[in-house]
Amino acid sequence: MIAHRGASGHRPELTLEAFALALRLGADSIELDLVPTRDGVLVCRHDLELSRTTDVASHPELAGRRRTIVVDGLLHRGWFVHDLTFEELRSLRCVERWPAKRPSSAAHDGRSVVPTFAEVLELVEAEAGRRGRPVRVHAELKHPAFVESLGHSLPELVDDVRHPYVTWMSFDATVLRRLHLRGRDRLVQLYERRPRGRHLAAASTYASGVGVRRKVVLPKDDAGRVDRPTDFVAKAHRRDLDVLVWTHRAENEHLPRNLRVGRDPHGHGQGQLAAEMLFEAGIDALITDFPELGVAAREAFEVGLPIAR
Repeated sequence: MIAHRGASGHRPELTLEAFALALRLGADSIELDLVPTRDGVLVCRHDLELSRTTDVASHPELAGRRRTIVVDGLLHRGWFVHDLTFEELRSLRCVERWPAKRPSSAAHDGRSVVPTFAEVLELVEAEAGRRGRPVRVHAELKHPAFVESLGHSLPELVDDVRHPYVTWMSFDATVLRRLHLRGRDRLVQLYERRPRGRHLAAASTYASGVGVRRKVVLPKDDAGRVDRPTDFVAKAHRRDLDVLVWTHRAENEHLPRNLRVGRDPHGHGQGQLAAEMLFEAGIDALITDFPELGVAAREAFEVGLPIAR
């Protein structure tokens, strides 16, 4: 069970608090996103822009850093990780991305700093020692081409990280191939859309798995209800590729219509059932904001309990 940005359904994402809670809730691995500061420190942020997940806008000393840039062809305005030194970034405090949807998480705003990758690995090692077994990390390298244009090479920045239980992920095949050439064998190719056979064939030459959206495995029908599984998992497995599915969430707005409860889009529906159906479809790992639901779903599936439709 892979905790998406930590237990991000319960705490502001990509914080040590979110990671620690995810591990207490039974996650086998924590998923995080890596970007470098101006001085080349790898930190855990999904967005290069900081205003949605930190209090940067409330720091008058950083007001002059707000600007507009283009990343991967898209225009962004705000404050950016790569414009700040690590010391400057460390003055910020993390906040909930979706405060209206997740007010209980937003109640923890302002408690956590942006963690470094090194700090997360220390947390994971401590938890592994407590459990007496490995705890894994799934680390996504964000915007590698853009980061390269800033003078930082993500493959070089992670070169000294030889943790045996880190899996590297990216939407960028080039950076994964470079890692493969550097001797990394735990690599997951991420896809925005369903990859075709030729894409799986190419990925199998350097990656150990693929990560896809839920709908690639369990699509919705015209009425927005979950439909029968596709043959995607079987095709990936024939290429010896594990299948990771992202992102499982519990709120109604993220669930198929037949798994919603009530009319509140922010209310929780049948999140565990949604996860059970994905395990029944043959996936190898679930990336979830709510690790406790994923753990319960996997255990129910493994002991052969009937899945209620």
